[in-house]
Amino acid sequence: MPSRSHLQVHHGTSYSSRLGQPPVTVIDVVSALQRKLTANHPDSPTIVSTRRPSFYMDSLLHPKKDKKRDDAKDGDSHGQKRKSLTMRHSNKSKDRNLGHSPRVTPARPGRFEMIIESPPLVLYGNTGNSTGALLSGRLKLVVDDPTGELRLEDFTMVLKATVQTKKPVGKDCRDCIEKTEVLKTWTFLSEPKTFHTGQDNQFPYSFLLPGHLPASIQSQLASIQYSLLATGVTSQGEKIVFTHPLTVQRAIQPGPDKSSIRIFPPTNLTGRVQLPPVVYPIGTFPVTMSLSGVVEKKGESQTRWRLRKLSWRIEEHSKVTSTPCPKHAHKVADGKSIQHSETRVLGNDELKSGWKTDFDTAGGEIQLEFEASLATKSSHKATCDVESPAGIEVKHNLVLELIVAEEFCPNKNTQLITPTGAARVLRMQFALVVTERAGMGISWDEEMPPMYEDVPASPPGYGSSDKNDGAWGGAIMEDYHGPELEYEALDDMGTRPGSLAVRSRPQSRNDNPGEGPSTRPGPVSRHLAGFTPDELDAEPPQYALRGTEESSASSQDDPVEDYEEGVAATTRH
Repeated sequence: MPSRSHLQVHHGTSYSSRLGQPPVTVIDVVSALQRKLTANHPDSPTIVSTRRPSFYMDSLLHPKKDKKRDDAKDGDSHGQKRKSLTMRHSNKSKDRNLGHSPRVTPARPGRFEMIIESPPLVLYGNTGNSTGALLSGRLKLVVDDPTGELRLEDFTMVLKATVQTKKPVGKDCRDCIEKTEVLKTWTFLSEPKTFHTGQDNQFPYSFLLPGHLPASIQSQLASIQYSLLATGVTSQGEKIVFTHPLTVQRAIQPGPDKSSIRIFPPTNLTGRVQLPPVVYPIGTFPVTMSLSGVVEKKGESQTRWRLRKLSWRIEEHSKVTSTPCPKHAHKVADGKSIQHSETRVLGNDELKSGWKTDFDTAGGEIQLEFEASLATKSSHKATCDVESPAGIEVKHNLVLELIVAEEFCPNKNTQLITPTGAARVLRMQFALVVTERAGMGISWDEEMPPMYEDVPASPPGYGSSDKNDGAWGGAIMEDYHGPELEYEALDDMGTRPGSLAVRSRPQSRNDNPGEGPSTRPGPVSRHLAGFTPDELDAEPPQYALRGTEESSASSQDDPVEDYEEGVAATTRH
């Protein structure tokens, strides 16, 4: 019996011989078609085809290779499509930009610039005792007109305070949301005037802000803002408007610390808390607390309270009164206003240790001290205390909560502690005054120079040779070379009992210098009064008087009288 391979060849040979021609495959058909196309188009390149395995065999032999090749082809096709679309859109955008001319803004005839000369606007003290803040500056007009000149028909500036509420009666009503009050108006021109480019067009202004004004705030329910609004009207009717915001702050000077006492009946617990007088929006402040009456002794046992946990938080209470405008007055009964309030926590913390407990003293005592702050939460920014007549109010409170547990122990052995299971929550609340830091600033009235009548009497100043020694520097000491000064002779003092006679030599002047030396008179006796014998005995003065005569030799033989203890002595030279 022939083999299986032989039979297959036999059948294959008989099939080909039956047709009488070689077998035709798909590759041959494709080659014939390519030859026809090449004959019709001789310039086209010849495509050489190579036989590839079937789809199934190719996927089995190279599964990953074909997938990468197909992905690459798909990526290239998508990339080319994306690139073509991008080029198409870019060309369209370029054509669109080239088709439209750029927008030309009209030239402004002029503008304003603000120069503030005064320090920051800080109201020192409370609303009742503050003297206000001084505002001074200059408003400069810059001429931008191509002609180099600008004519103003009207030129004014106002200082206004704007109050905005975030809870209005009318939701989209501008009059319900915003209230504006004009505090000061400046009219710089009484008649039209022309300004030129080369001139220094500056207009000074000043105003004293009253001390009762509220500070600038931005709370959760409302805001208060101050600004300067300058308006100029040109001869062509154009308006030049300039707005400059102002920040008004309030700083309360710190004073002595505040101490508060809280009692918690029916227990004997008493809390004492010491707080600073003012608190600032940033930074920390110390809180000192002591809890007394924690031990209650009986006959053979005692009951005491032990502090387990302390928690504190700072709350900000905001209130605003929304007043309706005339259009929406019907929404509120009897024309009244609506008050809104909101409370939020600015800072909080919990302490479970860090205090001292003393049960041995009379009544016992617990002492602790910690640092609190309004800026523990970055999302919440503290607002200073405000109380405005417009209905805006912002206040702060410090809330302390203490959890104490009761214990029982015998007096003989205090180490045997037995919890009773009773516990209490002690809650305390204190008002805080939140204000801005005053720093080294002082009120405007304390910065005034002294008046002429306030300067006390003082001796005249003397010059100094140092040129850097202020107003008295650079002085030069010179000798006197003028004519001889004239002196008047003093009258002799009268003689009275108890006075001492002293012989002195008076000064003489030469009225005629050209006639030679003048003759000096002899000694003249004078009396020194005002000394008592007791004063002379206690501290005897010594007076030595020597007479010398330059013109005669006999003056050397004159006696010299020395008064010492009432005894006259004669000495010869």
